[in-house]
Amino acid sequence: MTALFLTPATAQELVISAPEEIEDALRASSLTRVALAEETTTSQDIVAAAKADYRRFVSALYAKGYYSATVSIEIDGREVSSLSPFETPAQVATISVAVDPGPLFRFGRAEVTPLAPDTELPDEFQTGEPALSGLISQAARAAVQGWRDQGHAKVAVAGQSVTANHADAELDVTVTLDTGPRLTFGNLEITGNEDVRTERVEAMIGFEPGMQFSDDNLDTIQRRVQRTGAFRFALVKEAEVANPDDTIDILVEVQEEQKRRLGFGGEIGSSDGVSLTAFWFHRNLLGGAERLRFDVALSREIEDNAELEYLVGTSFVKPSVFAPEGDFRTSISISREASESFREDIFEFNIGFDYRLTEDLFTYGGLRLTTTRTDLRPEKRDFLIVGAPFGLVYDNREITTDAREGIYAKAELFPFLGQRDADDGARLTVDARYYRSFAEESLTLAARGQLGSVFNARSGAVPESFLFLSGGGGTVRGQPFESLGVDRNGTVGSGEGFAGLSLEARYRLTDTIGAVGFFDYGFITEGDVFTGSGKSHSGAGLGLRYDTPVGPIRLDIAAPVGGDTDDGVQFYFGLGQSF
Repeated sequence: MTALFLTPATAQELVISAPEEIEDALRASSLTRVALAEETTTSQDIVAAAKADYRRFVSALYAKGYYSATVSIEIDGREVSSLSPFETPAQVATISVAVDPGPLFRFGRAEVTPLAPDTELPDEFQTGEPALSGLISQAARAAVQGWRDQGHAKVAVAGQSVTANHADAELDVTVTLDTGPRLTFGNLEITGNEDVRTERVEAMIGFEPGMQFSDDNLDTIQRRVQRTGAFRFALVKEAEVANPDDTIDILVEVQEEQKRRLGFGGEIGSSDGVSLTAFWFHRNLLGGAERLRFDVALSREIEDNAELEYLVGTSFVKPSVFAPEGDFRTSISISREASESFREDIFEFNIGFDYRLTEDLFTYGGLRLTTTRTDLRPEKRDFLIVGAPFGLVYDNREITTDAREGIYAKAELFPFLGQRDADDGARLTVDARYYRSFAEESLTLAARGQLGSVFNARSGAVPESFLFLSGGGGTVRGQPFESLGVDRNGTVGSGEGFAGLSLEARYRLTDTIGAVGFFDYGFITEGDVFTGSGKSHSGAGLGLRYDTPVGPIRLDIAAPVGGDTDDGVQFYFGLGQSF
């Protein structure tokens, strides 16, 4: 087959004559094609590119399994290889490439020796399969990695024999490895840390001399250092040369992040009202990558008689306490929550530990003290709650502000003892999200399920902040904010159970602009979510997204679909995806 490529800027043309199965590979590897596309290219440049194409075409043919090909490149009828540097033509009209690939070669012998136990070479690297040159390097890399996984950090290719049998169109390949000794970790050398103390970096790493070398262990060290948030990057590698005692030193190079950060956020909705947030945190408070954070949040609904809600809190995290993957956490906050049927002032204190089980899964537990003064209008109650929350979080999303693939799931069980006006009981919350993209990530389907329930405690005998309402940007868009609950003397009261579902289809119109279609459903129960009776509502709408470096700006317009809490079209404006 003949392929003809014309360059609009000139009268020059490149003609390639080759079988269809190799045509694309030749075209992609050609420097001559690139040279002709440049308007400023001289004839001398074109001749140089054409001479370089001999080697590039042969490499492309080897990659396809052709080892006895003939390649001819002519410029205006003259073979390029025969042109001397002093015979460059003044003008170039046509470059012709003719390729006879010859027979497809197959592997005769395909060996890599020695192989570490459980090493998996490419399936195609075996006798009788097409002898693509790339498979040889893939097999060598796989064999080297197999020995590195066994602790042989300095394994290397010691020899390679490649013989082409043209009579039988076979390629015999033997790759020999020098495995070197099995090595264990020697000394740990940390560089680049200025304010984070070296002994604290060592504690985060959990490094133990004598551990068997492996790339997985190097990856673990890098992840443990970077997860603290104190470092912009961490580079972990083994030393160039092993020690005489069959140990190898590990080199850790870090660059510290800026220590302080200040941030702001906000959202507005036609019924949710306005909410503003701000935070400040320090990444390295005491020189051990300790994180101190202050948060302030203010919100108020649109209605004239709505009250101002607020939160002021601080938290402290010390990483790698008792274990490299264990963090100590404590926090304290005061806040006010309000609705049509209640106002509640809350004080909360938490202390506990996080422990990372895998790269994507961590667990947490501790103690929580909550005191509230609740005005149920007109009745007033005081609650004291002491409990031990326990939770699991799984998160394999690459981008948290605009996820396109992955799963996020959080479940928390909080058994508690009640004092003053509070009952004993337990509170369960679940938040699960799933993301899947199609068509080169131009379309993302996202789903979110929420579940909450209070067990063994009467409504009115636990803080209102423990209970649930539905409606608005965090639950059901298109329905007024916290409009669905249980009847409480003619007003909307909080329910003991909640279930919610949100579905979104996100489509990227351009690199920065996206459109969203969504549906939300909420269900509130009187009694726990599994046995109580309740009612539901739903909403649907459309939205626009505009990407920024800190996440997409979000505009959603939604209308009620089901239920009896509707109040017309609602709009929502904020930063970041809705979930």
